[in-house]
Amino acid sequence: MIFALRTAGAALLAGYIALLVDLPQASTSMMTVLIVSQPLAGMVLSKSLYRVVGTCVGAVAAVAFTAALYNTPDLFAVVASLWVGACVACSIYLRDAPAAYGALLSGYTIAIVAFPAVEAPDTIFMAALWRASEIFVGILCATVLSQVAFPQQAAGALRAATDSALAAASAWASDTLRGRPDPARVLRDRRAIVANVVALEGLRVQANFDSPSVRMSNRRLRLLHGRLMSFLALLVSVHDRLEVVAAERPERLAALQPLLLSAADAMARETTDEVRASAERALTSAAPRFEDMRRDPERLIERSILLRSRDLLLLREELDLLATPREDSASAFKADGPATLVRYRDYGLALVAGVTAALSLLATFAFWIATGWPAGASAALQVAVMVSLFAQQDNPAVASGAFLRMTAAGAAVAALYGYVILPRLEGFDELAMALAPLLLGVTYFMGDRRTGLSALAFGLGALSMMGLSRQMTLDFAGFANMVVASLAGIALATVLLRVLRPIGAAWPIARLTRGLREELAEVSGARRPPPRLAFESRMFDRINSLMTRLDLANPDHLAIEQGALAGLRVGLNALALRRYAAGLPPQAAGAIGQALDRLSDHFRRLARGEPSRLPLDEIDAALAAALDPGLAERRDAADLAVAVAALRGSLTRHPAVFGAAAA
Repeated sequence: MIFALRTAGAALLAGYIALLVDLPQASTSMMTVLIVSQPLAGMVLSKSLYRVVGTCVGAVAAVAFTAALYNTPDLFAVVASLWVGACVACSIYLRDAPAAYGALLSGYTIAIVAFPAVEAPDTIFMAALWRASEIFVGILCATVLSQVAFPQQAAGALRAATDSALAAASAWASDTLRGRPDPARVLRDRRAIVANVVALEGLRVQANFDSPSVRMSNRRLRLLHGRLMSFLALLVSVHDRLEVVAAERPERLAALQPLLLSAADAMARETTDEVRASAERALTSAAPRFEDMRRDPERLIERSILLRSRDLLLLREELDLLATPREDSASAFKADGPATLVRYRDYGLALVAGVTAALSLLATFAFWIATGWPAGASAALQVAVMVSLFAQQDNPAVASGAFLRMTAAGAAVAALYGYVILPRLEGFDELAMALAPLLLGVTYFMGDRRTGLSALAFGLGALSMMGLSRQMTLDFAGFANMVVASLAGIALATVLLRVLRPIGAAWPIARLTRGLREELAEVSGARRPPPRLAFESRMFDRINSLMTRLDLANPDHLAIEQGALAGLRVGLNALALRRYAAGLPPQAAGAIGQALDRLSDHFRRLARGEPSRLPLDEIDAALAAALDPGLAERRDAADLAVAVAALRGSLTRHPAVFGAAAA
């Protein structure tokens, strides 16, 4: 309700200022408020900043293209379509960073400014100036009210989300170590925790806009979120290895249970340093030694479980320290490389989205030019907006169809206002009272994630069709033409998106799986492997995108999800082996290097869709080299053997992602 009151008030204020200074379309200022308003003040600031930048770039491009190409409409159509397609591709490449919003606005602003003026090029400069002014008024009102009217700072949301993610991960770790996870709950909670941790970086970026304390603590927060990524990676590793031991050697798991219960008790945040240190020492001392594992290689997994559980406790201590809002809490840690999370970039999806947008707009221009449709500008404008707004979705035609229905409902409300209510009003005070119920209803449902897009479409449709200005005339024919053209444009965009992008979720799942294999191929074959945090954050980002598309009721999808999480462990073990191999004797280093090179080649073939078999012979040779008695005196000998064994175990249990082993 607070969000609704604040946003409706900002929209009315923007409309008042636009009418006061005699801007042509007060509706544009009010619509801008609805578009940029967000629950968090930092989100509004970041969105507003990039909307200003995108509007300015798009307006300049609109003026330049129209001035240069107004005599050649065919060439103008090609250039404008390519511009929108390029901006859409750039936005998809940047994904949901604030800068992606600026790229998107640069694209469809040219449609908003230039398309209605393409047949009157002498008006293009003033059209760009008026439209930019209307947008800036809306941005200013939304930004000011988000800061002064019951503001909800992104910094507070960031702290709450970080504490929640930390508590959820600790609870999951405790349940896992106690051996009582419910499989269905594990799948559900794991998805939620991964999604929350991945979202923290976006919240941190938003909080930078409204909180000096967050800007001062950026390094600490980046380290904290990076350590949370590492904590989840370790937790997935321990969880899966415990499942293996429970299935294959239950008597050994029973022997380890007291140590694991002690570690679970020490996982709580209120645990004293002495209790946690005691649990860490017990886990370290109980871990099998190198000679133990040489005599019985089955004990390799025991050492992995115990030492990874100890690492969980050590990381838990670091998380507690980093969660403390003191700048010196970050000085005690040295990140493995830059303390910045890295996102994956999908060039293929960006290219497909950009080409789809350009082709859709070209088809609309061709129809407009061929038929001489008087309302073609409105239709082309709507197509440009639709292909831009929904380019990131797997099924953009579905979202565009829903937008069409709600815009039609908004047009009906606009007709009611325009021909029944507004003619009876005099003065802005009466106008505000008449519009308040509409704006409050729209903004209230915008605040709910489930109904936000539908409410926004309804509100934008109603305001755009009203066309509020200082001098309004009752022209039903013009109103009807505008409604028909707008709805026809959205319908055309829906059809074009259905024809040009009938991919659904299957294609993104295949692309994300292929990208995961390419990532593993690069890590396995790299002579200079990337920093651990960069790899972990990029993998978790990719895994989170997969999880949002996979159906757990589908056994094939569940196998892909399990394999993707195992891929995180495969990559981390490959990173560790590359690090270990640098200091090994030539024979052992050669065996491990050959295994990793063959594994890299295997993943590259899988990514290309070529048949390939897991190189288990080479990995077994590497394991034999790692257990060679000549390495017994090395401090890292036991960990080297564990890394090779863990790599082999992960690869053989997930053929859906890693490929089958030879018979």
